Amino acid sequence: MYAKKIISIILFFVAFASLSFAQTEQLNRFDGAGKKDGKWIAYLDKNWKHIDDSANAVYYRYTFYDHGTNLYPMGPCGGKGFRLEMPVDSSKQSGKIKLLDGEYKWYDDKGQLSSTHILKNGEYVSCKEYYPTGQLRQQFDYTKKWQEQAHTWYVAIYDKQGNLKLDYYFHPDKNGRWPATRG
Repeated sequence: MYAKKIISIILFFVAFASLSFAQTEQLNRFDGAGKKDGKWIAYLDKNWKHIDDSANAVYYRYTFYDHGTNLYPMGPCGGKGFRLEMPVDSSKQSGKIKLLDGEYKWYDDKGQLSSTHILKNGEYVSCKEYYPTGQLRQQFDYTKKWQEQAHTWYVAIYDKQGNLKLDYYFHPDKNGRWPATRG
């Protein structure tokens, strides 16, 4: 009985500390050298191209920087004739700029699936890109970590027949560069 009370008290304090940290997490900070560091808001246009001006943004997501290096870079997904299929719940968001949350599918100008993106509360979970034939071309998995280190991620690249050509993890080295290590 006594052990259960102690465990309950410990769990309460751990949960409280976690909530307190989450609420006080600061966004868009610079390090001592004036470089972006930590969690940042990335504003995106209708094609998910990164833009600096939030007044022109249609969507936003979060990304992380390590002393100026974007740890989760993302290029534009849409283009002329491309169509975005969004989760039903995203249409219920109020406000001008929509937080990316859920599964998003981009279709090219011929109606073929181009990519699938999964984000949770604005943070990337995974991304899959496809050949025009529908075969998986590459996959990014932000839940797979290199040696359990934060902000590392896994990539797999496939040939047009679906065979794995290359897989690797992106992770920082001692000089702050992001080399790839074979999976």
